[in-house]
Amino acid sequence: MNPNLAHDDLCPLCRRPLRIEYGHTQRSAQQDHPARSWITGRRCSSCEATRPQQFWDAMRALYES
Repeated sequence: MNPNLAHDDLCPLCRRPLRIEYGHTQRSAQQDHPARSWITGRRCSSCEATRPQQFWDAMRALYES
């Protein structure tokens, strides 16, 4: 798995920039820890809508290489 993909990665099918999705937690009033955010995934809106199986297979191959 390649966890060091850059923010300007291109879609392996159409070569457009991938959209990055973030997950986050809210700051808790009872605990002294800041809110956190992390990258949950990278998506290409056009390829994911028109040919989802090919897109996910290409993304899996990209992460595993």
